[in-house]
Amino acid sequence: MERHHLQIGETIATVVVDAEYIQLTEKAVFDARDQIESYIEIHPRFGTSHSPVEVEQDVPQIIQRMAEASRRAGVGPMASVAGAIAEYVVERLVSAGAQHVIFDNGGDIAMYLDHPIVVGIYTGSRGPDDFGFKISQTRKLLGLCTSSGRVGPSLSYGDTDASIVYSEDVPLADAAATALGNSIPFKDQGIIESSLSSILSASITGAMVTIEDMIGTCGQLPQIVRAKVDYDLISKGGMVLE
Repeated sequence: MERHHLQIGETIATVVVDAEYIQLTEKAVFDARDQIESYIEIHPRFGTSHSPVEVEQDVPQIIQRMAEASRRAGVGPMASVAGAIAEYVVERLVSAGAQHVIFDNGGDIAMYLDHPIVVGIYTGSRGPDDFGFKISQTRKLLGLCTSSGRVGPSLSYGDTDASIVYSEDVPLADAAATALGNSIPFKDQGIIESSLSSILSASITGAMVTIEDMIGTCGQLPQIVRAKVDYDLISKGGMVLE
């Protein structure tokens, strides 16, 4: 099992997978990006809108999933792009025979595990540190996605250090994390609780928000454990693979 860093266009990611799948990983990223970029060339609003955009029925599946995730979360399609690419890559690798794959796309992680892992959470200088999630569920595609108003390059209208969503639908987890972060403009327990309650659905297993010393959770998150977060291992987002 190898940890491989890659940068293809705006995609800056880390993949943990057997060495024989590294070349396929890079091809899958290229393919996913090509489908998205080709669609945006014809439909530029898909790449710029901050609200959901309807798409045709015959578009590529990755476009359909982004559109559906944005519709359900109430954000623009590109709010789900990192999760959609991560999911696409992991599905390709698993279809090719990979038994254990983790693709961290700037803090939006898709994974298919054959043994438990710990994902450390980086919340910047304000938030709590040295904690993470122990992911014990195996043989199933899972998504753990984060948005932040303080950490990383993603656009957020909120001020959370980390807004985290756990779901089997990775594009939805990505879009929902953005929506969750957007809905919390400042540190307030009532706003955090209300925002968490509104984001939870049958397709979202659990969610967490951290702002400075304040933490809110809802649903069923993986076990929270102590974890050493090595900043050098972070893929330009808010998570680090242990």
